[in-house]
Amino acid sequence: MAKMFNKIEGKITNNKIEQGVNKLKNTSAEELAKEFSKINREELKKKINEIDKNKIKEMNIDINSIKNKLSESDLNKIKKIAGKDYDLLINKLSELTKKE
Repeated sequence: MAKMFNKIEGKITNNKIEQGVNKLKNTSAEELAKEFSKINREELKKKINEIDKNKIKEMNIDINSIKNKLSESDLNKIKKIAGKDYDLLINKLSELTKKE
């Protein structure tokens, strides 16, 4: 039963990620910053820290595919929006895509 829930959660998460990437590509950094300002940054950082390779694998998320969709322009938007938390995001992405 847990595997089924992980697959469902993974499909939902994959859909949200795809929507997020599309929004990142099609929305100005200023508009994204406005929307991001409504999010509890501490809660978001906590969620990011909880993500690990096993969780990604269980949810059948292709993190390398996501990383490959991000252009230099997208990363610059993320940097502008994330500010001091940018390094946390990039380090987590590197950690998740690192070959063992």
